[in-house]
Amino acid sequence: MKPRLLSFALSALLLPSAMAAAQTMEFGCPDVGTTFTFDSGTKVVSRGRDGMDCKMDTVGGAPFKVRGLILANPAPDGADTSAFIAALRPERLWPLEVGKKIEARYSAGGRTWNYILSVPLAEKRPGPGRAMIDTFVVEMNEQGDKGERSVSRWWISPADKYAIRFDSTNSAGVANRAVVTEVTR
Repeated sequence: MKPRLLSFALSALLLPSAMAAAQTMEFGCPDVGTTFTFDSGTKVVSRGRDGMDCKMDTVGGAPFKVRGLILANPAPDGADTSAFIAALRPERLWPLEVGKKIEARYSAGGRTWNYILSVPLAEKRPGPGRAMIDTFVVEMNEQGDKGERSVSRWWISPADKYAIRFDSTNSAGVANRAVVTEVTR
């Protein structure tokens, strides 16, 4: 076999296994003391782990927990999201793996919402300092019983063990985003 052909054949054999290994992420929280600065100026500091929750403090604000690196309790508006988190059980997505999907239903106040949470892809994207970093995209599709819809996406960095970007939009035209601009260890 010619050297170039042999090199191509070996690459073809080894590449899929390298890609497969890079397509999963075990759960973990950021190292204690790691500070994330968002484009809004908000800073949060990692305070450790409690099961599938990462304990965080907002600098100048209240502590909170993030279940499965996705859902905060209390929510950014201060609301108690315990029942919502218990219904969705986002920890079922872990370990993150491209193609993984879970479904859930949440009911409150006579209303019901259906959820599909998935890991549609892993991609490189600009992270803090504009460096290209590996991320897993977690997507949550929500549909209310009166036709409301929303899509939320988290870009979770295996290196930082945190969502470095969040985007959401809903059928009422409301959009939100949060982007980590700096990570300090």
